[in-house]
Amino acid sequence: MSAIAVPDRTDFLAGFSNTGSSQASQDIQHKMVEAMSNLRRAVIWSHADDAVTSLEEVFGECSVDGWDGYDSLRIDQATYNEAYKLINALPSWLPLPEIVPEPDGDIGFEWCYGKNKMFAVSVEGKGQLNYAGILGLGNKVHGTEIFDGSIPESIIGYISRITE
Repeated sequence: MSAIAVPDRTDFLAGFSNTGSSQASQDIQHKMVEAMSNLRRAVIWSHADDAVTSLEEVFGECSVDGWDGYDSLRIDQATYNEAYKLINALPSWLPLPEIVPEPDGDIGFEWCYGKNKMFAVSVEGKGQLNYAGILGLGNKVHGTEIFDGSIPESIIGYISRITE
């Protein structure tokens, strides 16, 4: 007879501890890890799906020069690709941003939680994130970070501060 030990937790995504040594126990552990991984991907994809839809709409509407009726630059494919990567790098627990086109051809991601709680990140397709925010009365930040496919902890921290 084989057995697998399952922790007494309400967070079923936290993982399982296998105390069994038989092949059947190992097989069950492997299947549980695989199932949790698939579920995690489904949750994250569902979370990001709305943002991807919004990104596609922005790109479709703003991929020609003068999209705003003035002298705006078009959003190019490299910027779209970088924005897509940013969406997929967002932790699933973080609220989704509003996705906005910028007249200089960048794509902006905005989190707004009142007059003194705002944060924005822009991508331009060159491997960097430009950001600015008001993190409470008198607390302002701005800067640039390298974007290599994962969002720097500093930016995650700033967004977390305004969404608490």
